[in-house]
Amino acid sequence: MHLLLNFWFIFLGLLALGVSIFVHELGHFWAAKKRGLIADRFSIGFGPRIFGWHHKGTDFRISLLPLGGYVSLPQLADMGRVEGGEKELGALPPISYTDKMVVSVMGAVFNLIFAFLLTIILWGAGREIIKSTTIGTVTESVINSDGATVPSPAFVAGIQEGDTIIAVDGQKINDWWDYINTLATGVDRTDTGEARAVITVERDAQIINFITYPQLVSSEQMRAIGVLPQTDTNSAPIVLMLEENMPAYKAGLKKGDRLIALDGEPIISGGFLKTYLSKHRDRVIQVTIERDKFQSIIPIMPRVKIENNETEPRFGFAYDYDYKVERIYEDPFTQIMGFTKTMQRTLFAVLNTQSDVEVKNMSGPVGIVHGLNIMARRGWVDLIWFVALINVNLAIFNLLPIPVLDGGHMLFATVSKLLNRPLPLVIMERLQMAFISLLLFFALYVTFFDVKRLTINLMPEQTLEQSEEP
Repeated sequence: MHLLLNFWFIFLGLLALGVSIFVHELGHFWAAKKRGLIADRFSIGFGPRIFGWHHKGTDFRISLLPLGGYVSLPQLADMGRVEGGEKELGALPPISYTDKMVVSVMGAVFNLIFAFLLTIILWGAGREIIKSTTIGTVTESVINSDGATVPSPAFVAGIQEGDTIIAVDGQKINDWWDYINTLATGVDRTDTGEARAVITVERDAQIINFITYPQLVSSEQMRAIGVLPQTDTNSAPIVLMLEENMPAYKAGLKKGDRLIALDGEPIISGGFLKTYLSKHRDRVIQVTIERDKFQSIIPIMPRVKIENNETEPRFGFAYDYDYKVERIYEDPFTQIMGFTKTMQRTLFAVLNTQSDVEVKNMSGPVGIVHGLNIMARRGWVDLIWFVALINVNLAIFNLLPIPVLDGGHMLFATVSKLLNRPLPLVIMERLQMAFISLLLFFALYVTFFDVKRLTINLMPEQTLEQSEEP
């Protein structure tokens, strides 16, 4: 049953991505037909045809390489060799500049329309998020990407529990996810190249600016300062990840277990965990856990991981909490503007050499399907939200002025219009082939890191600065 459930959620992820691609290509196809253009192929995927059917002069197909999709519009751009065409169509009647621009842009327009319809559903149903940006925990240390335990940037700067974050580097923060995204995509650095972020908080009706020096954490090497949001009352720590060959793993602790007490004393905070282990480092601790709604006690002997030059004893796991969430009802325009803002920040960070966000942090088809899979497990509201986000991202990405993408077709059409003559076909073909090669390399590159993330079990829902392993 568990295996079938896994296949079901993976299927939902693939279906959601496929529908988003289909919607985009449907926009091109619909506009082309309305303006009398030839559309000889409608493909989900690139390369050789696997199967499909013919209808009114169009070959509707599923192709071998699942890297997106296309509608073949030879009057707009002859991409036959790139897209998997099998025959030449010969001389075709020319089309106007308006035709080219309208057909090129309609893929993005359809994605935005689809996203708008989905956000209407979310507007009515509401979505639970960590709306408050009030800090519930300031950790004293963080584990950086090199595995070293270092002082928490927030703790060093003087940020306190109860402070409310209102801005990062001068950018207003609306919710906890907005804080994480803004911090991660920051581009501020010191003269020596050290990452820097100005955290603006409200404390006792006063506005205070703290200069912090974020650490890069996790295998993704994302900026973090060591703060966590407020938790629900009496929330127990939830095990997220386990270190092999460490006491918790050997004792049988599992991901998803809730830690209730140590030697019968309720676990009230991450600080309590660390302090208790430090005071009782030389004996077995009776850990009360909750698993599948049943409580049990597991004896665990903490140890110091001397191979990492650590000095404090640990069980060897990362944990998180149930945080205070609110159900929000944002209108479609606010939601779409939020998606656009996130995409804009990410693109700017990827292109800016001062940021710590790299191309490898982006997701390809594997990562997107995995993300959809996770959202489907959370529930239909989160799945719809993620599909809406993907469609806004598809719209923006495809409008970039890059050959092969829709924005590239619009760029070629505009240059041709300004020159008052068609661009040489050989130049266009070489540019298209060069950029499709780059696009393929990009897809393979990010897919490699997608697979790597899956193998180390770094789940997309781990977007909070989780408490370090006690």
